[in-house]
Amino acid sequence: MSTQKKKYLFEIHFLRAFACLAVLGVHVSATYYSMNDNTFNWFSYFLNQVGRFGTPIFVVIAGFLLFYQVKRNTYSFNKFISSRISKIIMPLILWSLVYRFLLYYFDNQQIGAIKTELVKIFTGGHFYHLYFIAIIVQFYFIFPILQKVFRTKMGLIILTVISFFISYNMIGFDPGIEGFIGEFMASKSFMPLWMFYFSFGGLLAFFWDEIRDFATDFPWMMLILSILITAGAIVEYTLNGDLTNRRASNLLNIPLLSIATIGMYPLLSHWSVLKKPLTLLGKYSMGIYLVHPFVLHLMKIYLPASTWNMMYLPITFVAVLLICVGLIRLIQQVPFSSYFIPVPKIKKTPNKESVRTVSSKEATA
Repeated sequence: MSTQKKKYLFEIHFLRAFACLAVLGVHVSATYYSMNDNTFNWFSYFLNQVGRFGTPIFVVIAGFLLFYQVKRNTYSFNKFISSRISKIIMPLILWSLVYRFLLYYFDNQQIGAIKTELVKIFTGGHFYHLYFIAIIVQFYFIFPILQKVFRTKMGLIILTVISFFISYNMIGFDPGIEGFIGEFMASKSFMPLWMFYFSFGGLLAFFWDEIRDFATDFPWMMLILSILITAGAIVEYTLNGDLTNRRASNLLNIPLLSIATIGMYPLLSHWSVLKKPLTLLGKYSMGIYLVHPFVLHLMKIYLPASTWNMMYLPITFVAVLLICVGLIRLIQQVPFSSYFIPVPKIKKTPNKESVRTVSSKEATA
């Protein structure tokens, strides 16, 4: 077997961890918002708005991982279908049922017609975070075609440019169609809105060595770049009000922030106090994404009102994170748990090697 097939991408794992923290920040702060008569303080508002970088970065990672297989000539249609069913489609179906039961049992939301419930499953309509999984499923339908047509560096450049204009023109899109189809096309669950981020992930995969080597050569510069992007978001929401993860500025912010986070890997991985938790978060990111709204919903129901004092937000954030990790480990003890929580295996870095060596060569089994 080629050693290329055993490479592990530590920088992408770090990027996934930061995206996970960003999404969690949005939903924890939104919970505090709802429990405080729809008001933020400065910190919860910051967490809520800056955290909206998270979902587009997850879409970048999805595109990266798929196109990276094409780059390395390890893509197989049959394996693609089987792995996507087990790692994404089954979790979407199963967690949609879990959240449907949650709303039925605790919120007295009655179950609708079978057709209605099935449509909600595959559009991510059963809970506020599942739309992202539905978006990724839509990309799976077109990826076999994309990887045939755009399977070179120039092809990915062309695809990314085309996708930029598609995603830009989809912001605030009104299809002018009545009924479910029109509503779906105008919603955040409609795949073309996210096309640029997925395509940029493919571009990142095909230029991985060049981009990673450049970014990791200047980790402090990448840290400054990420701070500047964050500062720009603060200025944007201060001047314009609430941001969404579908705003036009993210078409520039997300590529730059993704590269900056990758470039910070050598800097952050020197500190085990950061490296170990971020590695764990990267490993469990999909599980945390699926589980954390369940934890937050139960906390809203059972915790006393004093819990939702804004001063406790950081504590709640950490508590939700720890509870999610504990639940994931518990679920992993159940047979067929991978259909609920897909958890990637992590290759360990060789002992005594520098971070830069690992970063440039990755890890080979």
